[in-house]
Amino acid sequence: MTSSLAIDARPVVSTGDLGTRPERDIAEIVAGFLKLGEGVVAHWVEYARGALLFVMAPGDARSGEFYIYDRRKGSFWLLSLPDGVFGGYGMCDMRQKIKDFRLLDLAEDPSRLAAVRH
Repeated sequence: MTSSLAIDARPVVSTGDLGTRPERDIAEIVAGFLKLGEGVVAHWVEYARGALLFVMAPGDARSGEFYIYDRRKGSFWLLSLPDGVFGGYGMCDMRQKIKDFRLLDLAEDPSRLAAVRH
């Protein structure tokens, strides 16, 4: 199993950028994030402290990217996996990548993102 410490995590958008507060309903916050990036959620796993989103460009089957939303800080983080894949993932790859890189652990506790940030 691959460690989550090999992942590059970068903050990309905050609730402030979206003109809202982290206390708002997560569905509303995610909708604003998707509108800004013109993406659609293909997979969403929500925890008390964070959420894992697999976001794709409409009509592009190999455009999926992984994001973590940190509910406490109100920030979205883009995850870059150290697997040599550039340009995104397909739905067929998603579940295995989530497992291999322990992405649910990061979604459950987004404070761990600071340790994997490069």
